[in-house]
Amino acid sequence: MEDPLRLAERLNKELDLAPYESQAYISLLTHGPMSPSEIARKSNIPRPRTYDVLRSLMEKGLLIEQSGKPSIYAAIEPSKGLANLLITIESESNRQLEEKRRATDLLASALSQLHERSKGIKFEKGKVWFTQRDAAFLSLYIEAIGNCEKELLVASKSLYAPEEEILRVVEGVLKKGITIRVVRDITRFWSSDELDRYEEIIKAGSQVRHLNVKEIPLRFMVFDRKDLILIFPSEFEPKKPRTTEALWLRIPPLAGILSKHFEELWSKSKPITPILKELKEEKQLEKARE
Repeated sequence: MEDPLRLAERLNKELDLAPYESQAYISLLTHGPMSPSEIARKSNIPRPRTYDVLRSLMEKGLLIEQSGKPSIYAAIEPSKGLANLLITIESESNRQLEEKRRATDLLASALSQLHERSKGIKFEKGKVWFTQRDAAFLSLYIEAIGNCEKELLVASKSLYAPEEEILRVVEGVLKKGITIRVVRDITRFWSSDELDRYEEIIKAGSQVRHLNVKEIPLRFMVFDRKDLILIFPSEFEPKKPRTTEALWLRIPPLAGILSKHFEELWSKSKPITPILKELKEEKQLEKARE
């Protein structure tokens, strides 16, 4: 049987009970129903704090009270009591999440007014911007795709499927008639769901061709043959990247050079649909063997 002190520590750490709450709860489980004075003595809780602690445990659904002089407190059977506690935790988490959501809406409205003033500012010709491929990069990349006017070219060395946020904005710009062409590899790292989702994007109009990752020397995106992103490094990625360095540039001549390079990759690539189909069939066979 696990040591009571260790159990109290786990209640503190894993279920966010306060130390005095854990001590009182463990004492009641160990010694049975007790009065507040007995609980204070057995749990080493300061007497003035005992009633607050017991009230909190009752509100969390862990104790019941028998009225009298003095009142007697007993622990609810742990599986039921902890189920009650989980409901309390979920309720509090939902309340905090709702507060964060309201704050997010209010702040987004206020901050968007600031952003609106700078939307018309374009990258200066020759300007170089350094960033990392993290959540902020992803937001900027998604915004750049959404602002694309005619064409997006992508040469990807990633072994993993694009994030769902990217796929959703791609669907949106395809509906506006924007041309999207992609040269990339598809590997067994992709899940069945990711393969199905990517097939949806292809059916929506994204032109995707397959090229082995080793044949793609550079990972880049070109927007309307004016702006471009270079992502480093990338021979192979051990895990899905979140902090890969990237360069954002508005250098039309360089964008033109990379566009020509993309056409060379495109001419060497092959239709991706048969490879998608083959990988999906392999995934289905693996699932059938399990």
